[in-house]
Amino acid sequence: MRKTIKYFSLVTVTGISIIFLATDLSSWLYPVFVAAPGDRKEISLKETISLTSNNLKNSMKNSSPANPPNDPMTHMGVIIVPYFATTSQFWETIYLAADEYPGTIRYVIINPCSGPCNEPLSTDWQRIISELKSRNINTLGYIFDIFQSKENIDYYMVKPQIPTDGIFFDNEGTSDTIDRFKQYADYVHSLGGAVYINPGFNYPHVTNYLKEGLADVANMYEFESSKAHHISIDASLQPQQVSAILGEVFTVLEMRKMIYESAQAGVGTIYVYSDSYDSLPTFFSEMVRESADTKVKR
Repeated sequence: MRKTIKYFSLVTVTGISIIFLATDLSSWLYPVFVAAPGDRKEISLKETISLTSNNLKNSMKNSSPANPPNDPMTHMGVIIVPYFATTSQFWETIYLAADEYPGTIRYVIINPCSGPCNEPLSTDWQRIISELKSRNINTLGYIFDIFQSKENIDYYMVKPQIPTDGIFFDNEGTSDTIDRFKQYADYVHSLGGAVYINPGFNYPHVTNYLKEGLADVANMYEFESSKAHHISIDASLQPQQVSAILGEVFTVLEMRKMIYESAQAGVGTIYVYSDSYDSLPTFFSEMVRESADTKVKR
């Protein structure tokens, strides 16, 4: 009789345990999305898939450690020229690459209306700036040389709740206008910002912008890849002071060649694209990875 009772008790306890485990396991395998009391609503299949996808992406992101931070003193960095809308999916591509290769994407140009717009910088653009800043990427407000003014600098660096980290002065340095430009460079620096000029070619006087401290970085070359062999950098300059933007590149092999040749010439920051700034090149992720792995000749 005692054996029967013990056996019955054992079976009962075991059965309850199995039911409990099965219930708990099923909840783990098939999570139920429950709305807060008083705010319950049906969740569509599309929303469920979206939630599951986001959870999976976050899980993968958290479980996969990023690569070691890029060292600007030794390795190639990237500047991005993203002349596309705030709603573009390309921004997500940029964020993912920045997360995977921290420190490699160093600069992103913010260009809402081919320069400042007639209305204040939108919250959408400020959201983009915030996302980039959170990844330690320097944001640069775009100003063409003939529109240089303290008011336009303020548009990016003073008036917005989330300001840019500096200014990209396009076309500055195509002629020797250091005396005129000094007031704007000094003003950006007084705001704690970076001054990035884009003469697009290594004119003899461009080096003076850097040596005199007016510019922090100069984009010495902006042309098609077939002219990359003309790249020549003053040996007295540091690689992080010089960049190149090279276009008409359509293959991964050619992109790698451009990065290697630029690094050998002493260029520390690069952007390689295909035929337009309106989209990212198809090899964008590979370009960021290749830059992260490339040492710059000093």
